[in-house]
Amino acid sequence: MEMKIGLVFINDWELFGDGSGDYFKIQHQPLLELLDTVELHGARLTVMAEVAQQWAYRNLSRGQSWAGEIARSWESILRETVRRGSDVQFHLHPQWLNARYEKNRWQLDLRYWAVSSLEPGIMEQVLKDGKDYLERLLREVDPNYKCIAFRAGSYCIQPSAKVIENLLKAGIICDTSVPRGWYEPGFYDYCDSHSNILPWFADPENIKYKGARNEGLLELPPYSWTALDLPILKKLSMRLFYLLTSGALIGRDDERWLRENDRIFRRRYPPGRRALDGQTGGKPGLSLKYLLSKIISRRPTQLNYDFLPPAVFVGRLQKIFRDRSLRDWKDRDVVIPVLAGGHVKTMHNCRNIDRILKEVNSCLGERVVYWTLREAVDYWLDLIKEEDTG
Repeated sequence: MEMKIGLVFINDWELFGDGSGDYFKIQHQPLLELLDTVELHGARLTVMAEVAQQWAYRNLSRGQSWAGEIARSWESILRETVRRGSDVQFHLHPQWLNARYEKNRWQLDLRYWAVSSLEPGIMEQVLKDGKDYLERLLREVDPNYKCIAFRAGSYCIQPSAKVIENLLKAGIICDTSVPRGWYEPGFYDYCDSHSNILPWFADPENIKYKGARNEGLLELPPYSWTALDLPILKKLSMRLFYLLTSGALIGRDDERWLRENDRIFRRRYPPGRRALDGQTGGKPGLSLKYLLSKIISRRPTQLNYDFLPPAVFVGRLQKIFRDRSLRDWKDRDVVIPVLAGGHVKTMHNCRNIDRILKEVNSCLGERVVYWTLREAVDYWLDLIKEEDTG
């Protein structure tokens, strides 16, 4: 008997945080290409669908036919996603809830960057409405479809007590917003969360901690770790950067793809548009600490298929089998869910994930199974139930 990994490919499917972006170019067509790519290798996808954005387009469609075309296409491709055996779950950026379309662009309400900033009554209704909307839409394709999982926009789910309470009231049993080690002053602090791999039932008062009982909201964390960062070296030689920081030798095709992807992303979403009101930011002072961070630092990193070269991605999966926190699981016939993330809006084509999947299948074979998020949740709940009764 040996432990396996249940690899879940999650995609936060949305426009940019300020409301900008061409829906068809950065959401619709890339998602079709991504579905084709993962299916080619026997994998599936879980789309975290930004529902408040869709509501804004539906509202606008009453007077703007082009917005109606986007709203209908949004629904159509999610039905197609479920029809093809992949999954759709609930993603929410609350700044879309009071969005206005003025002077040919969206004006978002950046006071509500975090779901926790919503009044409890409004929060409860939004969460219920989002779940109901996805279930009505997708049960047209799969009568057994359930919206059971949530991801907070920009991972902003703290303070979390009211969010946990209202997720459970809405019938949502899983969250996936807590990558260990991530920290955004004024919004969240996950530096000491319970685990970077293993799921846990959240403490009702603070989602990053494990509760006293196996009940309530299940947290499936995006897989994360802390890595050495050498920003200047990365610009000069990406191959040497990954060799020193990850022990992985990447190919020249990988480096070309990553540099081209960065160039296209910056053109689509230039840095000046990322300094949003309601986010931390501003120009840092030229302190010694800041200057040193541009040379060497440590940063939290996720298993992201948009940016990690295949050798680094697979190397991290191999490390999971040796992870000390899993020592009690390694010789058991169990599958540990591992969540990999990405955004179709940040990749210019699917060649990187295509190479990642080839490498996973070649190097790990049957030690990895491909799951949707819903399958991961169902499996873990069943496993914990067996543990509690066995």
